[in-house]
Amino acid sequence: MIGLLGLNHKTAPIAIRSRFVFCEEDVRRFTNHLKESGLKGAIILSTCNRTEIYFDYSGSDIEVFAQNLLKALIEWRTTDKKVSEHFYCKYQENVARHLFRVAAGLDSMALGEYQIVGQLKEAFAISERLEINSPILIRLFNKAFEAGKSVRTNTEMSKGAVSVSYAAVELASQKLHKLTALPTLLIGAGQTGELTMQNLVKKGCSRFTITNRTFEKASELAERYKGTAREFEALEELLTDNDIVIASTASKRALISKAHMEKIMPLRQNRPMMFIDLSVPRNVDPEVAELENVYLYNVDDLTAVVDETFEKRKGEIDKAETILQGFVQEFADWHHTRELSDTFQSISKNFQAINQKELQGFMKRQMKNNGEDAELYAEHITNKFIRLMIRNVKEVTDHGRKKEYIELVNDLFNMAE
Repeated sequence: MIGLLGLNHKTAPIAIRSRFVFCEEDVRRFTNHLKESGLKGAIILSTCNRTEIYFDYSGSDIEVFAQNLLKALIEWRTTDKKVSEHFYCKYQENVARHLFRVAAGLDSMALGEYQIVGQLKEAFAISERLEINSPILIRLFNKAFEAGKSVRTNTEMSKGAVSVSYAAVELASQKLHKLTALPTLLIGAGQTGELTMQNLVKKGCSRFTITNRTFEKASELAERYKGTAREFEALEELLTDNDIVIASTASKRALISKAHMEKIMPLRQNRPMMFIDLSVPRNVDPEVAELENVYLYNVDDLTAVVDETFEKRKGEIDKAETILQGFVQEFADWHHTRELSDTFQSISKNFQAINQKELQGFMKRQMKNNGEDAELYAEHITNKFIRLMIRNVKEVTDHGRKKEYIELVNDLFNMAE
């Protein structure tokens, strides 16, 4: 059975989401002690807008397991039990429906955005490296990638779609009348950082600097977009010189504190400064916003910008949902049919046994030179009956959904283990 435990930008504010961010080492440590409780596999998706645990469970009561999983997660993060109200659980077909919507960009803050695909692929790759995936989860995620691609190919969902990075630059443009003239600092040279850089260039910005803990990455990005790269150790100087700061790193602690900025602002002669923090956990301490002439925005503040683009593409949502429903049905049929595998094996085993018994009797009554033809004919007839029986069992049991019919088939043919 498959399940999903998660929270996202719709159910939890950034302060809550920040507590449940996973890196690869976190995934390894958290899932390691769950294997004895019936966990067959897990894939954990962790982004600035969501943390979702997709799991394959071997027991019979998956809802109890999900609640125990939530309890273990809260204890692991040593946080208040009240945060449980921000989580949601889904099971079986609803897991597939939710994941396929995520992969298609339908569940993103920025409707139709493509960055989520890379994040899903990274989550999938981590589970493979840690050897904690399972055949069902592999099938589920591969089908999700296929479903997302189909939506983007057959609808206009991705046309004009925005990303969080786009929204950040757009917000800065709305708040500041002279965006292109203001020096801008980009902290972080990952995927989000590069997307931000692309959008800054499109806006006509040329006065930007990139810093990153790994200077080589900052240097490579700066070279591609004709910017300037600086060592991370020069952060204090960079904060003094730049009026806009966009942060997007994987740091688990704030890189810029209120005390830090209390020293910086006098050096700037108290000139206005804008921070856009795209990181979860946050790179800029929320208390920074308490300072005069300092304006701080985080990913949750980008909603208004993103909503403007929603109106342009909402007509494509129904088309996308119809496409996804076909993929959900296909996966569900495959998933339920897996439960018939023992029945199919029993049918095959029994028919093969009948074949051998009848063939032996037939060959005793035939001339010796007819034996090979008789054997081929008997195998042909047996396989034909097996295929017919399997097809009919799928139809009668609704691909394994009608459990009572499976039991009836097993009893009827005396094929139960």
